[in-house]
Amino acid sequence: MPDIISTLIIPLALLAGQLWLNQRFKKADEKREEARLETTEKRAQDAQWRDEITSKLAEQDERIDTILKAQCSQTRSDIIHKCHRYIDDRGFASTEEKEALHAEHDEYSEICEANDIINHFIDNLVEQVMRLPSKNSEANRRGEDA
Repeated sequence: MPDIISTLIIPLALLAGQLWLNQRFKKADEKREEARLETTEKRAQDAQWRDEITSKLAEQDERIDTILKAQCSQTRSDIIHKCHRYIDDRGFASTEEKEALHAEHDEYSEICEANDIINHFIDNLVEQVMRLPSKNSEANRRGEDA
């Protein structure tokens, strides 16, 4: 009888142990699958977030480019207008006017250079203004009022 009990109990114990291990492995597999799905979902969310940010940055770059072009156009127009006023209308520019024009032109040139904008014809206009006779501001006001 003891052989029958040991013959039945040992296999039953082994079977119970195997069932218990199988259940633990199944739970571990389920947890791994859950983690994999969470990771996959998280990666998809991260990819979507990166795509949204990239799109927003591209839109922002376009806006900045548009604003830059408009600002360059306005500055270029202002420089040209001043140059023609000094060259064509007055024939002179005060020292202060020349300094202000030169500073504006330098800033404009820096923006153009940084953004690969070519405007060499403005360089020539500014050089022409710099070669004009200079009069101080007070003398210019008296001369213009007369």
